Amino acid sequence: MDFSFIDAGNRDFDPRTYLSILMAIAKADKDNGPPEFDYVRKQADRLGLDYDYFFKHTDKAFHIGKQKVSRLTALIVIKDAIMLASMDGNFSLPEKERVYGYAEKLDITRKDVTRIEDLIEAHGQLVDRWKELVAVG
Repeated sequence: MDFSFIDAGNRDFDPRTYLSILMAIAKADKDNGPPEFDYVRKQADRLGLDYDYFFKHTDKAFHIGKQKVSRLTALIVIKDAIMLASMDGNFSLPEKERVYGYAEKLDITRKDVTRIEDLIEAHGQLVDRWKELVAVG
């Protein structure tokens, strides 16, 4: 059950900014490790980008200016950033600060960010229920 998708075909989607945001989120929490960085690598591979370049050149303090992108693109960027930040079960304060900052620059409200967080939590619960069902059979 995959809840990850990239709107790479959208003309206002900037894969370099997207990957830089994910890399900054991955670096924001000192407790992040292989699962978070593997997620960023997977997204880099999907987009045909050089993961090692972004790892080397993107700092955890990476900032963006106000971005004019479609609502769908902005929501996807924020959703993937929250999914990445939540992989270890702890959406830490440094990760939240970055996500909220990026959301603001992408014109996504705090209410929408909360709704995305709720959807991601619900998705995780569905995945757990699916695993339980499969294990019973």
